[in-house]
Amino acid sequence: MKQIRVKSNDVDINFKNVAAIADRMVWTGRLPTPDAVCEQLRVRSNGMVGKYLAFRRAEYSGGPADKTHIADLPSELKHLLAEDFERRVAALKAKLDAERAQIRLEGDRLAMVNEQRASQVRELNAALRDSESRADEQARRIARLENEIASERNLRTQLEQRIKDARQELTKVEHRLEDPPSDMAGGA
Repeated sequence: MKQIRVKSNDVDINFKNVAAIADRMVWTGRLPTPDAVCEQLRVRSNGMVGKYLAFRRAEYSGGPADKTHIADLPSELKHLLAEDFERRVAALKAKLDAERAQIRLEGDRLAMVNEQRASQVRELNAALRDSESRADEQARRIARLENEIASERNLRTQLEQRIKDARQELTKVEHRLEDPPSDMAGGA
């Protein structure tokens, strides 16, 4: 199998890598010199590593940002800090009270809108029930009228049939009257 060789100059020299190796060296009890860190990184760029080590030393040197506990401060400064804190708390409380009032107003408005819409829904439901009952009544009236029309048609059909039968009978009677019976024709 062919192995891929990594060139020693392919390592990315950055503060994070230099600081990690320097921390590891300090942890194991060795002094992180630029040459020692370059050896660990397998690079020859002594100048860049030196700059990053200088940044690291400045970071760990504990410069002007010393932390002080509030109990160690003079009472006048404590009083000023307490006043500032109280002002901030009061401002935050006022802001929260204003937001709460705004939320209540919005909630009341939405409750009113909700009640109006619920009232509209109730009215529309009542109108719908009324319309449905009127539609049912109209459907019953239409069905009754259709039944009456159907019975009238049946009666008309029966009457037309009776008229037709009566005409046929009348025609027969007329034919009989026109044709005298044979015993009357031979006469006596």
